[in-house]
Amino acid sequence: MKTHREPLGHWWLLQRITAAFPIPTILIANVSTLILLNILLFWHIHVGIEEILADYVHHEVTRNLILILLRVFCLIIIKYVFVFFVFQ
Repeated sequence: MKTHREPLGHWWLLQRITAAFPIPTILIANVSTLILLNILLFWHIHVGIEEILADYVHHEVTRNLILILLRVFCLIIIKYVFVFFVFQ
């Protein structure tokens, strides 16, 4: 039973922090906080999709491959978001 509590605690902490922390960041809107906001947004998305994959994709190799591709995709999107903020 202990093995099921650790991932739940991990999810609970990361999901809740990344979901609640952008609220004060929006109120103090400058360039550095917008960058932080985008990082938190993509981290929140990544943690959520990682939990969904852990629940529904049972083959470990497939799950790890999807997670690697998700991380690469998030890095590419973050790059374009930062370029958009810098040139605007």
